[in-house]
Amino acid sequence: MDKKELIKQKTQRQQSLLDAARNGNRALADTEQAEFDSLQREIETLKREIEEEERVQGSNDDIQRVLQAERERYAAIAEICGTASQRGLELDMQDFIKRGLSIEQVNAEVLKRFMNMNEPISSGRSEGHLHVHKDETDKIRDAASDALQMRAFGNVENPAEGAREMRGMKLRDIAVECLQRSGVTYAYRLDDDELLRRALSPESQFASILSDTVNKSMARGNQIAQTTFERWTSIGSNPDFKGATHYQISEAGDLTRMSETGEFTFDELKDQGVKKSIATFGKKFGFTRQAMINDDLGILTKIPMLYVQSARRGINKLVYQQLMSNPTIFDNKPLFHADHGNLGTAGALSNKTLAEMKTLMKRQKGIAGKQALNISPKFLIVPPELENEALQLLTSMALPGQQNAGVNNIWRNALELVVDAELEADGSNLLNYFLAADPMLSDTIEVTYLNGDDMPKLESRMGFDFLGMEWRIYMDYGVTVTDFKGLAKNNGVALS
Repeated sequence: MDKKELIKQKTQRQQSLLDAARNGNRALADTEQAEFDSLQREIETLKREIEEEERVQGSNDDIQRVLQAERERYAAIAEICGTASQRGLELDMQDFIKRGLSIEQVNAEVLKRFMNMNEPISSGRSEGHLHVHKDETDKIRDAASDALQMRAFGNVENPAEGAREMRGMKLRDIAVECLQRSGVTYAYRLDDDELLRRALSPESQFASILSDTVNKSMARGNQIAQTTFERWTSIGSNPDFKGATHYQISEAGDLTRMSETGEFTFDELKDQGVKKSIATFGKKFGFTRQAMINDDLGILTKIPMLYVQSARRGINKLVYQQLMSNPTIFDNKPLFHADHGNLGTAGALSNKTLAEMKTLMKRQKGIAGKQALNISPKFLIVPPELENEALQLLTSMALPGQQNAGVNNIWRNALELVVDAELEADGSNLLNYFLAADPMLSDTIEVTYLNGDDMPKLESRMGFDFLGMEWRIYMDYGVTVTDFKGLAKNNGVALS
């Protein structure tokens, strides 16, 4: 069979491997990668054989040109090896020549060997260029992604070495830099489509720089998200998406006084199961050639940051919906109900209403009804309309509303204030407010994450419908009322 036809067949086989992985939304399996690499080596061997045959069949001028190119290759390899030797790296020049490596391939191999040395080396470019050190791949990725963060947000805490030097580089400049480091010395001459296509190949760092930038933007968004549920709810973990049961064990009975010959008896404990489950919430977005041409950093910085903030707000909303909607819970009764002993007499936020709610919480008993749990409230949770009254009640030296200003305020610094706009006037235009216990001491509402991971996840792939890269951000979580005893509610008064 003709060697060119063989190359065509092997290339088609490589493409079928890539298509299978792409259609399965996965990376190449180990066996597929091994086959892909083997095919590539065979293709390169065939190409060299074809080139050799064409050289033999060519004219004398062609032969002379080939010989001249080889002489130039030998000279360039000798120069590279000489420079490396001056920096303490001894190389076998003849090995490079015998293997038929191009100048770009020799440069790439020498760079990899330098990466395993402790001594830093210069990349050979002039001022403003990032220097290459040990673990260069990670360092360049960190520096470039931090540089993009600095361009987008103005400041980065403890930026990676080289980030400030790369701050002035546009996205296209970084793509060119990545390709040049992988041996494509003419990358700056490529048109935008070819540049992006090659920059997103596995041989280039560009894709990892983009994903690292998105990851850092997600972390920034997670830090600045304006949510309050984390302060007073507990965190749970499910290993999968199946419903799991959260068990509550009743209090133990009193220890019985024993006579000298008395028998020990077993205590009868009760348990109560609460079903909890999780679901997936997510969005996807893409980085296109237009984004690279327009140097649109927002795709990599502001959009993922906003998505993460939206994810946190989604959890926040679900948590406060549990308080406002008063759902039917595990015992087939509403969360706040007279039978639960956690619903105060409706009234404006005051010393009197808080005292009643606190007493209700302290009077709660265990599942078996044998023992007072003596739960203390830790958080006062109010809508924005009640923030001023709550602050006055929790910070004043004297008890607000008293004729005698000398009456000490027993609520001063007694509770932590939580204000959240997800709390709105209910259907009767009443402003509800709540007390919650310390989640470490009493079950109330649990936010359950898949395997306990409370950070949104990021996955990427090459764009299928466009030239570029796409990501999807998603979170796996659920919100469940696990017990009513650590919560108390007052329906409040109508919004005036």
